[in-house]
Amino acid sequence: MEEPSLLDLLKEKLNLQKIWKNYRTPVDIDSTPPAVQKEEKEQVAHVRATFPWKSLLAFLVAVAGQMSLNSQANNYALGVFLYIVSAGILLFAIRTGEWKFLPSKVFDAQVFPLSVKRVPFFVFLISLVLAFLTLGGNKFTGLNVSLWMAAIVTGVYAFWLPVKHLDLPGIRQKIIRFFQNPVVHLRLDPWKLLVLGVVCVAVFFHLYQLNTLPLEMTSDHTEKLMDINQVLTGNPMIFFANNGGREPMHFYLSALLVKVFGAGMNFFTLKLGMALAFLFSLVYVYKLGCEVGSRWTGLFFMLLLGFAAWPNIIARAGMRLVLAPVFTAPTLYYFLRGLRRSSRNDFILTGLFLGAGLLGYTAFRIVPLVLVVGMLIYMAYHRFNKSARSAGWAFLLVGLFAFVVFLPLFRYALESPQLFTERMFSRISSTEVPLPDNLFMVFLSNLWNAMIMPFWKSGTAWVISVTDKPSLDIISAALYFLGFILAVLRWLRSRSWLDLFLLVSIPLFMLPSILSLAFPAENPSQSRAGAAMIPIFLLAAITLESLLHTLWSKAGQTASKVLVVLFGLMAIIFSANLNYDLALVQYPDGYRKSTWNSSQMGEVVNDFTSSFGKVDNVWVLSVPHWVDTRLVAMQAGYIDRDFQLWIDNLEITLDHTGPKLFVVKGDDIEGMARLRAFYPDGYSTFHTNPILGRDFFVYLVGSEQQP
Repeated sequence: MEEPSLLDLLKEKLNLQKIWKNYRTPVDIDSTPPAVQKEEKEQVAHVRATFPWKSLLAFLVAVAGQMSLNSQANNYALGVFLYIVSAGILLFAIRTGEWKFLPSKVFDAQVFPLSVKRVPFFVFLISLVLAFLTLGGNKFTGLNVSLWMAAIVTGVYAFWLPVKHLDLPGIRQKIIRFFQNPVVHLRLDPWKLLVLGVVCVAVFFHLYQLNTLPLEMTSDHTEKLMDINQVLTGNPMIFFANNGGREPMHFYLSALLVKVFGAGMNFFTLKLGMALAFLFSLVYVYKLGCEVGSRWTGLFFMLLLGFAAWPNIIARAGMRLVLAPVFTAPTLYYFLRGLRRSSRNDFILTGLFLGAGLLGYTAFRIVPLVLVVGMLIYMAYHRFNKSARSAGWAFLLVGLFAFVVFLPLFRYALESPQLFTERMFSRISSTEVPLPDNLFMVFLSNLWNAMIMPFWKSGTAWVISVTDKPSLDIISAALYFLGFILAVLRWLRSRSWLDLFLLVSIPLFMLPSILSLAFPAENPSQSRAGAAMIPIFLLAAITLESLLHTLWSKAGQTASKVLVVLFGLMAIIFSANLNYDLALVQYPDGYRKSTWNSSQMGEVVNDFTSSFGKVDNVWVLSVPHWVDTRLVAMQAGYIDRDFQLWIDNLEITLDHTGPKLFVVKGDDIEGMARLRAFYPDGYSTFHTNPILGRDFFVYLVGSEQQP
């Protein structure tokens, strides 16, 4: 061959197309023989031309399997068979290299620094002791809250490490310039717009018709409004021991909405606080997804959980139930990020969120155990080497700061251990009913029922679920099933401690429901197992990303890529529509059929008291298993009232002057007869309701009418 000239060499070096190609391709193409290059190109073209039918079929068969499951007809054979077939197809797709695992995050195992600032540390210890001594009596005061906050702040300052590459002078100057000229510049790129769109979807699902879906309150809500009223009227309790015992966070959040933002003392305020708390947690849902996978993992995680019926239902129930997943997301995020980056600061934040979660909901008490198990798995994976042991010592900071935040409840638990543990021990011990003879079999049965809850039945409690329906929709259930298998296979293949931790965390998070040994009929419970939705939807998001990534990598032409996008959008829209029907149609409908129409009665009472009547002259004739008479008063706007009147005490109404109003159950013949006997000149109106058995009478007595 003729040797190239200097001019040919310059042309080759200045070939911009080749330079750009080499920049995009990390492999040095010039070093590869032409025959090998041709063979590789043919292989790539062949792979792209091969339709990924196995991956797509595995997903579609899993969807068909979930569609075939019918708990109401007790039909599961076909669904189980299709799920098994789907798992087999997935294994085939992985073995042939069609479905590829997404890369795992690399954990930078380094030695954690164990230094501490001495002076702030001593101030922290003094504040902690003083806060503990002053937090007695089950009451927050200005003094003990100040000491408690001082302990938290000084503790964080004592252990917090300076952040590298943080330009504090520059940040200070930006803050000064902002106050001098308070102008906010927003820069939205396509990705930020996409994230914002997902947030808007979640906001719609959780705030849509929140005032009326569901409409009626239960006796549990009565207790909560009464406790919020105590906070607002000067009795700021730490632990609310009535009704089985409740943690304080929900009550103070609701009181904040009433006092600062002017919300009403009603069902809507109870629901609004929990809806806003969940929407706030989506920030950490996104961050947790990015921490475990990629930013697409975070986006799909936030999207699937944002419109999911499971968290939407337990938030709309208007109780503190959704606080378990709300604090599980940031706790896991900082825990995993702390281990990946060997960051002591992240462990401090883990402890703060862990302690805050313990102030929220009883079922969250299982989360410390989950973190301990995760820490042990991490240390065992690294064979308890020096860096793993230092991580174990640093993990003590998680416990320390969780204890500091949990301090008020810890003090109360020492003073009243029986009241603090009553709700928990009533389910796992014989304090209320005798335990079954074979506890082990009951435990195994509860474990099985909880684990199949996403696919089979979410429980029988109509307040927190659509009874006898799965916790997940068809699409999410199929994604979770495939994601669980993918996590198992990836762990068997790479022995990643994170995959094992995610798998183990699901039954651990469900333990508050599984350990309902005294009342196995209460298992599964969407509220007590609420923290488990975080790893469950995370696995579903990983599967969705992996599936779309597989389809995208096989799509060679633009038209094929468009089809992949349309397929993903169709699956997401179909899933969102199913969750809309479950949370915003089926759940309110079942809820309405199981509650009494206290709002309708309260509206009649409000019309009476706001026109010519007095609230002291309103009574509800009580009969067993009817409406909570306190609820009627609350629905009319009277939080501290109870309209209850038993028929045998009808004589006490004679001492009241002025117009009188009686609310009587529609089929209470005896009550109406006694009223007419006492007040023969009164007149009644019959109020109907679309729900059978919800009709009632209103018996009105004029001011001049006496018996």
